[in-house]
Amino acid sequence: MEAVIGSTKGLPAGDLDRSDRLDHVGQLVGALQGEIVLRYATGRRVLDLGHGRPEIARWAARVSESLEVSPSASWRADAEGAPLVELPEAAFDLVLCLRTLPHLGADAASSPRAARALLEAAARATVPGGHVLVEIDNPRSLRGLALGIRNPITVVGTNVLRDDDHRLTRFDTLAKLASLIPPTLERETFFAARILVPFSTTLQVPLFGRLLARAEWWARDQALLRHFGAHLLVALRRVA
Repeated sequence: MEAVIGSTKGLPAGDLDRSDRLDHVGQLVGALQGEIVLRYATGRRVLDLGHGRPEIARWAARVSESLEVSPSASWRADAEGAPLVELPEAAFDLVLCLRTLPHLGADAASSPRAARALLEAAARATVPGGHVLVEIDNPRSLRGLALGIRNPITVVGTNVLRDDDHRLTRFDTLAKLASLIPPTLERETFFAARILVPFSTTLQVPLFGRLLARAEWWARDQALLRHFGAHLLVALRRVA
């Protein structure tokens, strides 16, 4: 498994071998993002909002003061964008929104409403000075380019794509995310994953896949390349 992940970078070793339900690219993205999450989660009260990457939640639970999980179904917004379940106010130092925001809503119209509702709920639940880590799918990436070529009308026209299982995926640039966040959150920094891997099948090629996975760790720390990551993990800070 370590050959696929490329590097453990200090992640808890016990769960790195438990990835049988994830494909190779899912393992890689989880490891890349997991290290970042642990930096923020250590010693803090954490809310996993959406529970999109359960393996990362398990790692965070080991180092945080406490961790609570709110699955996406418990807060999903109604047609007007209002959350169905209110979260406790200013109760967490860190709120995680991983692999959740890109899959909200039923169509191109409801998706941004649901995204705003999620971010507003996350902001209310975070203490002033705390952080929200939100994952977005970046259209300005090799993966976004590949999907755009295959689906030019949906991806380029609306930034919303449906897969064969009718699951919706929205693509947001950093500028688009800025238009969705409430004024109580400000962007602090961002991290990238899956910069060099457009398709998961490339990681299954013997030797080349291992080298590519290791190259992803190097690329993540390059200031210019991180803008082209397929999955951006954006650190938002609660300012008021």
